[in-house]
Amino acid sequence: MMASRYPTDPFTPEAARRWREVPQWAQQKILENVWCGQCLGAATIILKTAEMVEENLILQGKGKGCGGNVYRVVEAESE
Repeated sequence: MMASRYPTDPFTPEAARRWREVPQWAQQKILENVWCGQCLGAATIILKTAEMVEENLILQGKGKGCGGNVYRVVEAESE
């Protein structure tokens, strides 16, 4: 059996906690609307890693269409 190119759970524990705070409808919009510099437009992300950098959630992966590297920052909510 061939191993997956991506981890089955790309989220670090801290990132998973933050992601669960995002409403499900917003999660879908975030994943389906990532800027791809190769396509020069919006793309759907195939998630590779998700980690926290300071207070921000960083999603990294490949664009579904072209396979180019894409990133999405989910900023911390300001209080």
